[in-house]
Amino acid sequence: MPGMSRSTIAVVVPAFNRCDLLRLALDSVARQTWRDFETIVVDDGSTQDIAAAIEGHPARPRLVRQSNSGPGGARNRGVSATSADVIAFLDSDDEWLPTKLERFLACMEARPDVPIWYGPMQPIDSEGRLVAGRTKDCVGGRITAALFQSSFVHVPTVVMRREVFDAFGGFNPSLPVCEDYDLWLRISTRHEFGLVPDPLALRRLHSQRLSKSSMRRNLVVKARVLEQFMHSADARGLLDMELAQSRLARVLHASARAAFRDRRIRLAREMIARAREYGATLPRVGLLSLAAEVALLLGLDRFDDGPPTTLDEAWADDRLPLSQRR
Repeated sequence: MPGMSRSTIAVVVPAFNRCDLLRLALDSVARQTWRDFETIVVDDGSTQDIAAAIEGHPARPRLVRQSNSGPGGARNRGVSATSADVIAFLDSDDEWLPTKLERFLACMEARPDVPIWYGPMQPIDSEGRLVAGRTKDCVGGRITAALFQSSFVHVPTVVMRREVFDAFGGFNPSLPVCEDYDLWLRISTRHEFGLVPDPLALRRLHSQRLSKSSMRRNLVVKARVLEQFMHSADARGLLDMELAQSRLARVLHASARAAFRDRRIRLAREMIARAREYGATLPRVGLLSLAAEVALLLGLDRFDDGPPTTLDEAWADDRLPLSQRR
């Protein structure tokens, strides 16, 4: 890898509405101590005027427009719009500390054999105040086994070589959520992940991010991503299968609980059965299964017109447009 002084860097920011938060995110980009980069904002079919919101902004963003395809497709479009060697991702509702790029690029120059770097995130509230609490534990190196057990690589912390992004085909645009988890798992089978241990990215907590429906959707899709990865050829020899199946069973059971609370009873029943396939035998699994059967008998399922009954259907169904899958 050439020295960073000879590399080109692009910051890619997907945006769907939320103009006020987008401007705050771009403010943090404009404050970076590393100055030599371009900023690309991808308007992912917004109904608000993104162009007006960013016009004249000191981050000097270049606007790319597309019809709505979700965050993964928007990031892919942003990467395709630049010829930069190094890509840094930032979501429109998150922020960076001023030394974020400088610190990460220094690490990339010091370790040219490591093509992707990340770090912890510091939560902030809707007013930008730090939220007390421990950040997720992060590890560097060959992280496949640890990453399968816990999703600790967050998009706004990642800076990576363009060639690796392209080699793995970028984000899977068909995934409404967890498209980042899917990509990091795939990359981890071939490459080390570098770790910058200090939290240099800020994760904004707000109502849409924390809604019950978004949490349920995340669990359902996470189960699908984990199951497909666990059975992939690339994962062979990198996972302890007993631990991997236990992790998948836990996620499936959590998905079933969330679906049950949202009255997706048939979906909950399907996920209970899948959890049992992977060894979930705890008493609470049996109780949830019994509750699901009773709920069906009482006609409590939310959808009478063909609700999703498998994981493959569930992540794509959800009765929400892609624009709301954030």
